[in-house]
Formats: sequence, C-alpha cells, structure tokens
Amino acid sequence: MLSPWLAPFRSGVTSLVLLSLCNYAMGRPFYMRWSDRTYGPDGPWNAVTIGVGKPGQQIDLYPGSTWESRVLLSSICSNDTISSTCYARDAGIFYPDSSSSFGNESISLGPNGEWGPGQFGAADAVGTTVEADRALIEVDLGGTLIPDVDFITISQGYQTYPGGKNYPLQVGILALGAPDINQTFSRYDSDPLNGTFIASYLWKYADVGIPSYSWGMHIGSAAHQIQGSLILGGYDKNRVIGDVSAQPYSGPHFPIELLDIGIGVADGESPWDGPGKSKLLAQGNSSLSSGITVKASPADPYLYLPESTCDALASELPVTYQPDYGLYFWDESDPRYLRIVTSPSYLDFTFNKDGVNTEKISIKVPFALLNLTLEAPLVEKSVRYFPCMRTTGTYALGRAFLQAAFMGVNYIDQDNGNWFLAQAPGPGYSVTARTTTITATDSTIAGSKNGWVETWANHWTPLSGSADKPENVNSGSDDRSDDRSDGLSTGAKTGIGIGCGIAGLVIIGLMVWALARRQRRKANIPAETKSADPPHPYRQVVPAQLSAHTPIYELASSSKEGPYEMR
Repeated sequence: MLSPWLAPFRSGVTSLVLLSLCNYAMGRPFYMRWSDRTYGPDGPWNAVTIGVGKPGQQIDLYPGSTWESRVLLSSICSNDTISSTCYARDAGIFYPDSSSSFGNESISLGPNGEWGPGQFGAADAVGTTVEADRALIEVDLGGTLIPDVDFITISQGYQTYPGGKNYPLQVGILALGAPDINQTFSRYDSDPLNGTFIASYLWKYADVGIPSYSWGMHIGSAAHQIQGSLILGGYDKNRVIGDVSAQPYSGPHFPIELLDIGIGVADGESPWDGPGKSKLLAQGNSSLSSGITVKASPADPYLYLPESTCDALASELPVTYQPDYGLYFWDESDPRYLRIVTSPSYLDFTFNKDGVNTEKISIKVPFALLNLTLEAPLVEKSVRYFPCMRTTGTYALGRAFLQAAFMGVNYIDQDNGNWFLAQAPGPGYSVTARTTTITATDSTIAGSKNGWVETWANHWTPLSGSADKPENVNSGSDDRSDDRSDGLSTGAKTGIGIGCGIAGLVIIGLMVWALARRQRRKANIPAETKSADPPHPYRQVVPAQLSAHTPIYELASSSKEGPYEMR
C-alpha cells in the first residue's frame, strides 16, 4: 500500500491517465493538406489535395461544399468546342480506368450521364451545365483511407457567364459533410448503397477518429501568401479573431442575415472624402434597408449581391462594369486604384450575430483582397477586377469574402447543429497553429484575442496628409456653388491675397536694394569691397505648393519600399 503522502500524487496520476484515455477515445482533430499550387481563372485561390480512387490519384479541389464532392474526369479534355486548352489538367483530372474503386455498380446511381444543371455552390448567377454520373469512390488523405465517398463525376461541362459565352470547368469541389452521416441510394434489384462524407466517416467509423462531426476553415489568400487552414473535428484558434457568430445551418447551406455594407479605413487617412461610409447595402434600393439573407459559399468565387448594392460599392471605386462577366474591372490608370488597394481600407460587412436581432458582428475585408485577377480562358489578357457580381437570384458570399473570414460547422445532429463565422487574420498571422477541439456538443466556439489590424500592419501602407487624397470633384458641391458667385472660390481668393502680399514684399526689397546700390556708387565705393548680394531681410525660400493633380507615387516615402509596392 502507498504511504498517505503519496495519495495526492496517486490521485493526480489517475486523473491524468483518465484524461488521456478520454482524449484518445474522442480522437484528435485532423489537418487537411493544402496544395502548393493555386488556381483561377478568377483568383488566385488556394485548394486542398486529396487522393481520389484506388490507388489515389492526386487531385486539387476547392473545399467547403456539402453532400456530394465534384471531380472532373479525363474525358473533359476531349471536348475542344469550348476551349482548345484543357485547363482542368492543372488541378488534376480523374482517370476512372486507373482506379479499382470506380465500379460499374456505383456509376448506375445517376444522374445517369445526362446533360443538365450542375451547380457547384449556393450561387446561381453563373450557370453550370454538365454531363455527369454519381459514383462512390475511395479517398486517400495521406494514408488515411475513406471508402465510398459520394462524388458527382463530370465527364463534360462548362459555365455560362452573363454575356452568354461558355467557358470550360477547371477545378472540382470537395464536400466535407452534410446534416446526415450517410447518403443512402435505393436500388430496385438489390440492397441500398450508402455513400459517406469525409468528416462523418472520420468521426463515426475510423479507428482513430476526430472528436466531432465538424470542421473549421480559413481559405486564406493565395495572392498575399496566407496559407489555408482546414481542420476536421477542430479549428486553429489563431484564425479566429474576436467574437464568433453561431447560427443554424439550413440543409446544405450556411445562411446569415447581412444588415449592411460599409467602407472604412483601419489606419491613416482615408482615400475617400471622410473617414468612412455606411448604408451601401440599401443605397438605391430602400427595400433592402432591413437586410438580406446571404449564404456563405466556399464553392463559389464572388460576392453575389443585388445590382443596386454592387453599383453603390462601385460608385466609390475606380471600376467599370463589364456586362459580359457581370463583374467590375479596376481602372489601374486611375491614381485612386493604388491608394485604395494598398492602404488600410476595407469593406465592412455587418451581420446579425447568433441568428438573433439583438447583436451584430462585423467582418472586414481589405480591398487588398478584392483586387483579384481574371485570366485565360475568361479573358485574353490578365486584368484586375473587383469581385461583386450582380444577381437577382441567390445572394452569396464566396471565396472573395472568405479570404478574410473564418467559417466552420458542427453537425451535432440533423436538427441542432450550428455553423460559425468570424473575422480571420491577415498575412501577419501566427503560423504556429493553436489547435482547438470542437466537441460533439459544442454549439459555439471561442475566438482569440489577437488584433486584426496587427496582422495587416506590415502589408499595407497608411495614407498620411491631404497630399495623399485624390482630387474629389464630387464633394462639397454646395460650398463650391457659393464660392462661384463672383467667379473665384474662397481658397483661390486667399491664395491670390497671399501671393500678392509676397510679391509686394519682394518689390519693396528690390527698391531698397537699388537705393543702397545707388548710394554706394555716389560715394565711389568699389563694389568688390562690399557684398555683391547682401542678405535681404525679406528673402525666404517658399516651397512650391503641391498640385492636387500630383500623383501620390511621386511623393517621397519614409519607407525603403514605395508606398504602392504590391505585397
């Protein structure tokens, strides 16, 4: 028997052992692997890498969808009517004949190889048409094998943009789960087939599973070297800044009430007239003043918002609407462009927090993240664009928004689960993850106390002083109309008055100097024995006033890097 003095130690050892056994029993969070490549043609975007089939064929997919994953088959490269280049090869295409887990029994489940709508995410502003079949395929997550994962396999397909032109599909979609554990398919001549999902299988069936049927993700920004983070059964707390909004999911979707969109500046002077603007969501359309329901959709690229809202945002920016794409192109020749996309300015999205009307939560998306690139085959020459797409259909916030936001979900059960939304960090985030478990009963998660501005501080250039502001021909119209009553503004009158005063002093100085010179001549004093140009009490160096049209990039900077160097 142990001595009494060892009893506390024995108790502590017992507790530690029990805690370790409990942790082992409920599993550990599982990290998904991100690709070292990025993709477009409207990004660049980060993607995850998985093995599809048996043996696993390495394919990169955009993560975050629900129910069926979508993978592009090798046959998609045989159709050159849309494009002579098979862009899908970049991320990887699936070769069914090379996989022993892709059987004829699975592909008889439908959609039976027919052509039809093939929507990838929640948004419907860009139509997707596919020829596809359903299949149950094994997935390899770096040695962790998951059988019978539910896929839609696409043999042919294209997207149709608002201008009517068709473009080839390039990257598939990875579904992480759904409100159900399995997806069951009935068959007339045999037993039903059960398809599964990655997160549900790891939670329910794997030998060493994850703590809950959940995931937490920050897709990051490929352009700004913010690596993606996707953890099944948990999340990286360093990717969650401040408050977290937890609200119910709705079937396959993640809806939330968007109350307003504004413009703000985190540090320094504003590129606009005034520190910020609000009520842009409903500007030009009062019916939107109470807000709209939007869906967070990692499978979609853009901000899908009402036409009036996109136009209200565009009216504050040097952009031009392009009807063929339903998007806005940045005018890179406008000096405001660099001032906006390299300064601490942002779009501010205000939501109902926790699905109630009593609290709000704000997600800030820097304009640096909204300076994206269209590439081939969408355009012949790369162009920068602002990713607001007009729509009269489903309002959604895609990858453009989720670069700056954390999202996750806990499928506690079919009726009681929640999904999560919070502010994510910028390029200065802590690369050391704070792995945090989501338990099976968690209806919300906690954020970190990290500062958001600090994660961007070394990656943008604050504007300082009036010299940084562009000439604003649209502001102060009432004051200017008053000043025009006699042809000159008050500022112009003041400038002329100061100029006249200085000119008068110069004239008086010249007269005094001329008089002194005349007196010296009269006294026959040699000029070389006196100062030829004595200091004058009224002589001073007056710096030239900067023109309002002087481009800001011509001004000196205290930094070794130019104020508009792209990061």
